Amino acid sequence: MYLNKLKMNKKKLVYGFSIIEIVVYLAIFTAISIVVINSFIVVLSSFREIRSNHDLLNSGTSSMERISREIRQAKNIDLVNSQINGGESLQINSTNIDNTNTVIKIIREGDELNIYKDNELVGNLLTQNTIVTSLSFYRILTTNSEGIKIKMTIQDTKSKTKKTESFYDTVVLRGGIKN
Repeated sequence: MYLNKLKMNKKKLVYGFSIIEIVVYLAIFTAISIVVINSFIVVLSSFREIRSNHDLLNSGTSSMERISREIRQAKNIDLVNSQINGGESLQINSTNIDNTNTVIKIIREGDELNIYKDNELVGNLLTQNTIVTSLSFYRILTTNSEGIKIKMTIQDTKSKTKKTESFYDTVVLRGGIKN
Protein backbone atom coordinates (compact mmCIF):
# COMPACT_ATOMS: atom_id res chain seq x y z
CA MET A 1 0.00 0.00 0.00
CA TYR A 2 2.80 2.37 0.86
CA LEU A 3 4.35 1.62 -2.53
CA ASN A 4 1.12 2.43 -4.29
CA LYS A 5 0.94 5.86 -2.59
CA LEU A 6 4.53 6.60 -3.57
CA LYS A 7 3.80 5.73 -7.18
CA MET A 8 0.75 7.97 -7.19
CA ASN A 9 2.65 10.88 -5.66
CA LYS A 10 5.37 10.57 -8.27
CA LYS A 11 2.81 10.65 -11.04
CA LYS A 12 1.29 13.85 -9.66
CA LEU A 13 4.64 15.68 -9.75
CA VAL A 14 5.17 17.14 -13.22
CA TYR A 15 8.49 18.73 -14.02
CA GLY A 16 8.77 21.43 -16.72
CA PHE A 17 9.37 25.08 -17.45
CA SER A 18 6.97 27.91 -17.11
CA ILE A 19 6.28 30.21 -20.05
CA ILE A 20 8.21 33.02 -18.35
CA GLU A 21 11.31 30.87 -18.03
CA ILE A 22 11.11 29.90 -21.70
CA VAL A 23 10.78 33.55 -22.78
CA VAL A 24 13.78 34.55 -20.63
CA TYR A 25 15.89 31.71 -22.05
CA LEU A 26 14.91 32.64 -25.62
CA ALA A 27 15.76 36.29 -25.00
CA ILE A 28 19.19 35.38 -23.63
CA PHE A 29 19.83 32.97 -26.52
CA THR A 30 18.76 35.61 -29.06
CA ALA A 31 21.02 38.26 -27.55
CA ILE A 32 24.01 35.91 -27.52
CA SER A 33 23.28 34.80 -31.10
CA ILE A 34 23.12 38.40 -32.33
CA VAL A 35 26.45 39.23 -30.68
CA VAL A 36 28.12 36.14 -32.16
CA ILE A 37 26.72 36.72 -35.66
CA ASN A 38 27.71 40.42 -35.64
CA SER A 39 31.21 39.49 -34.50
CA PHE A 40 31.45 36.95 -37.30
CA ILE A 41 30.34 39.53 -39.88
CA VAL A 42 32.90 42.07 -38.61
CA VAL A 43 35.67 39.47 -38.75
CA LEU A 44 34.75 38.49 -42.33
CA SER A 45 34.63 42.09 -43.55
CA SER A 46 37.97 42.81 -41.87
CA PHE A 47 39.47 39.75 -43.51
CA ARG A 48 38.21 40.88 -46.94
CA GLU A 49 39.68 44.35 -46.40
CA ILE A 50 43.04 42.96 -45.29
CA ARG A 51 43.08 40.55 -48.23
CA SER A 52 42.27 43.39 -50.62
CA ASN A 53 45.09 45.56 -49.19
CA HIS A 54 47.51 42.64 -49.38
CA ASP A 55 46.63 41.91 -53.03
CA LEU A 56 46.94 45.58 -53.95
CA LEU A 57 50.30 46.10 -52.27
CA ASN A 58 51.67 42.78 -53.50
CA SER A 59 50.66 43.50 -57.09
CA GLY A 60 52.06 47.03 -57.04
CA THR A 61 55.33 46.08 -55.38
CA SER A 62 56.04 43.12 -57.64
CA SER A 63 55.24 45.04 -60.83
CA MET A 64 57.40 48.01 -59.76
CA GLU A 65 60.26 45.63 -58.97
CA ARG A 66 60.00 44.08 -62.43
CA ILE A 67 59.89 47.46 -64.16
CA SER A 68 62.83 48.73 -62.08
CA ARG A 69 64.89 45.64 -62.85
CA GLU A 70 64.28 45.97 -66.58
CA ILE A 71 65.19 49.67 -66.55
CA ARG A 72 68.27 49.12 -64.39
CA GLN A 73 69.62 46.52 -66.84
CA ALA A 74 68.93 48.66 -69.91
CA LYS A 75 71.63 50.22 -72.06
CA ASN A 76 69.52 53.22 -73.04
CA ILE A 77 66.03 54.59 -73.50
CA ASP A 78 64.48 54.51 -76.95
CA LEU A 79 63.25 58.12 -77.03
CA VAL A 80 61.59 57.78 -80.43
CA ASN A 81 59.29 54.91 -79.43
CA SER A 82 58.69 55.90 -75.78
CA GLN A 83 56.14 58.25 -74.34
CA ILE A 84 58.12 59.71 -71.49
CA ASN A 85 57.72 62.86 -69.42
CA GLY A 86 54.18 61.93 -68.47
CA GLY A 87 53.53 59.21 -71.05
CA GLU A 88 52.27 55.71 -70.43
CA SER A 89 54.82 53.67 -72.36
CA LEU A 90 58.54 53.14 -72.12
CA GLN A 91 60.76 51.38 -74.59
CA ILE A 92 64.30 50.51 -73.57
CA ASN A 93 67.20 48.84 -75.33
CA SER A 94 68.82 46.07 -73.34
CA THR A 95 70.89 42.93 -73.75
CA ASN A 96 70.07 39.31 -73.00
CA ILE A 97 72.23 36.94 -70.99
CA ASP A 98 74.00 35.90 -74.20
CA ASN A 99 74.81 39.60 -74.99
CA THR A 100 72.30 39.86 -77.86
CA ASN A 101 70.36 43.10 -78.17
CA THR A 102 66.73 43.07 -77.09
CA VAL A 103 63.95 45.64 -76.88
CA ILE A 104 61.78 45.83 -73.78
CA LYS A 105 58.52 47.78 -73.88
CA ILE A 106 56.43 48.54 -70.78
CA ILE A 107 53.03 49.97 -71.63
CA ARG A 108 49.64 50.62 -70.12
CA GLU A 109 47.01 49.07 -72.37
CA GLY A 110 43.54 49.75 -71.01
CA ASP A 111 43.50 48.39 -67.46
CA GLU A 112 46.57 46.19 -67.93
CA LEU A 113 50.26 46.86 -67.41
CA ASN A 114 51.89 44.80 -70.14
CA ILE A 115 55.51 44.07 -70.82
CA TYR A 116 56.83 43.11 -74.24
CA LYS A 117 60.18 41.61 -75.14
CA ASP A 118 61.16 41.95 -78.80
CA ASN A 119 57.53 42.79 -79.67
CA GLU A 120 56.20 39.60 -78.05
CA LEU A 121 53.83 39.95 -75.12
CA VAL A 122 55.40 38.57 -71.95
CA GLY A 123 52.25 39.29 -69.92
CA ASN A 124 50.37 41.54 -67.58
CA LEU A 125 52.49 42.55 -64.58
CA LEU A 126 49.47 43.01 -62.31
CA THR A 127 47.52 40.32 -60.49
CA GLN A 128 44.02 39.23 -61.38
CA ASN A 129 42.07 41.62 -59.12
CA THR A 130 44.04 44.80 -59.79
CA ILE A 131 44.04 47.30 -62.64
CA VAL A 132 46.34 50.19 -63.49
CA THR A 133 44.64 53.59 -63.42
CA SER A 134 47.67 55.72 -64.26
CA LEU A 135 51.26 55.19 -65.33
CA SER A 136 53.87 57.85 -66.02
CA PHE A 137 57.53 57.75 -66.94
CA TYR A 138 59.79 60.78 -66.56
CA ARG A 139 63.32 60.92 -67.96
CA ILE A 140 66.06 62.19 -65.69
CA LEU A 141 69.23 63.25 -67.47
CA THR A 142 72.37 64.44 -65.73
CA THR A 143 75.90 64.94 -67.01
CA ASN A 144 76.95 61.56 -65.59
CA SER A 145 73.88 59.35 -65.79
CA GLU A 146 70.42 58.71 -67.16
CA GLY A 147 67.41 57.52 -65.21
CA ILE A 148 63.66 57.12 -65.16
CA LYS A 149 61.17 58.23 -62.53
CA ILE A 150 58.08 56.01 -62.43
CA LYS A 151 54.66 56.93 -61.06
CA MET A 152 52.00 54.24 -61.03
CA THR A 153 48.53 54.07 -59.49
CA ILE A 154 46.68 50.79 -59.29
CA GLN A 155 43.19 49.92 -58.09
CA ASP A 156 41.73 46.84 -56.47
CA THR A 157 38.63 45.64 -58.33
CA LYS A 158 37.54 42.99 -55.85
CA SER A 159 36.72 45.19 -52.86
CA LYS A 160 33.57 47.28 -52.66
CA THR A 161 35.54 50.43 -51.84
CA LYS A 162 37.68 50.30 -55.03
CA LYS A 163 40.79 51.15 -53.05
CA THR A 164 43.71 52.68 -54.96
CA GLU A 165 47.39 52.84 -54.12
CA SER A 166 50.18 54.89 -55.71
CA PHE A 167 53.73 53.64 -56.21
CA TYR A 168 56.84 55.67 -57.01
CA ASP A 169 60.37 54.72 -57.96
CA THR A 170 63.44 56.30 -59.52
CA VAL A 171 65.85 54.04 -61.37
CA VAL A 172 69.27 54.81 -62.84
CA LEU A 173 70.23 52.90 -65.98
CA ARG A 174 73.44 50.94 -65.57
CA GLY A 175 74.14 51.24 -69.24
CA GLY A 176 73.16 54.90 -69.19
CA ILE A 177 76.23 56.16 -67.33
CA LYS A 178 78.04 58.59 -69.56
CA ASN A 179 81.80 59.12 -69.60
